[in-house]
Amino acid sequence: MFKRFFTALTLLTILFLTWYFQSVQPVTHDAGTMVDFEVKPGAGVDRIANDLSSVRLIRSRIGFKITIIRLGVANKIQAGLFRLSPSMSATELAEALTHAYARQIRVTIPEGLRSEEINSILDKAFNKLEGSNYNPLQFTSLTRGKEGHLFPDTYDFVPEASASDVVRRLTGRFDEVVSNLKISEQNLPKVLILASLLEREAANSTEMPLVAGVITKRLNIGMALQIDATVQYALGSIRCKQINCDWWKKSLTTEDLKINSPFNTYQNPGLPPSPISNPGKDALSAATNPVVGSALYYLHDSTGKIHFADSLPQHNQNICTYLKKDCK
Repeated sequence: MFKRFFTALTLLTILFLTWYFQSVQPVTHDAGTMVDFEVKPGAGVDRIANDLSSVRLIRSRIGFKITIIRLGVANKIQAGLFRLSPSMSATELAEALTHAYARQIRVTIPEGLRSEEINSILDKAFNKLEGSNYNPLQFTSLTRGKEGHLFPDTYDFVPEASASDVVRRLTGRFDEVVSNLKISEQNLPKVLILASLLEREAANSTEMPLVAGVITKRLNIGMALQIDATVQYALGSIRCKQINCDWWKKSLTTEDLKINSPFNTYQNPGLPPSPISNPGKDALSAATNPVVGSALYYLHDSTGKIHFADSLPQHNQNICTYLKKDCK
C-alpha cells in the first residue's frame, strides 16, 4: 500500500516538475524582440501575471506565480517601466521586475486634446533626451483615423520608445478602458464622438452627463447641435499646418459658423462624422449614460458655472443675464 502511494506521489512529482519546467521556459528564443511593460503602483502578483500573459511574455500565469514564490521576490517587484523580451525565462522576468528602468520619461496627456496636440506634448518630452527615437511625423502617420482612440493618461516611456511604441500604449489603454466600461462595439462610434464633444463643452465631470443629455435630446428631435467646438475643430484642421499651433480658435465669428465642413454642426444635422478630441474615462462614461431632461440649451457664465434652458427665449434671457450680451 505504502509502495503504491510512494510510486504515485513520485509520478505526480515528476509530472509537476516536467510541467513547471516547460511553463517557465521563454515564449520564444528571438532575443531581438523587446516589449515595454509597465507595472502600475499597487499591482499584485496576480495582476502582473495576467498582464505578462496578455502581451505573451510568459507561457503560464501559474508557472510565473510559482516562480515568484520560489524566488521570494513578491515584495521586491517595483512599480515602473521595464523593457522585457519574450526570450526571457520566468526566472529572468521575475528578477528583472525587481529593477525598474532607471531612465523613464513620464508624460501626462490631458483629456480633450486633438491628436496633433498630443503629438506636440510627446515630441517636446522626448526631445529633452539625447538619442530619442520618437518621430512626430511617424506619429502623425500612425494616428491618422485614430482621433478619439489616443487615451489621455499619465504614461512612463523608456527613452528609446518609438512613435509606434507610444501609439500602441495609448490605443491599448483606450481598449482597456472601453472594455472596463462595457461599451459595445456597435455603440462605440457614437459614444466616442459624443464623449469627444463633452470634453470640449463641459467644464467638469459633474456637468458631462447633463450636457450629454442636452445633446442626446437635440439628436432625438432632429435639432441642430450648433456646438462651437465642432467649428473650432474644422477651422483648426484648415488653419494649422504644424503640430505647434492654436488649434481651438477662442472667438468665433459669424463667418466661422458658415465654414463648409462636415464637422460644422451649425450647417449639418446630427453628430460630426468622427471624434473631435480624445476623451477620458469620465466623458466616455457620461456619453454612455446621458441624463436626458427638459433642457435644450446651455451656456457657461464668466465664473464657469453652467446654466440650462428649456426654450430659446429662456436661453436668450440667460445670455443677457449671465453674459451681458444681446439684451433687449
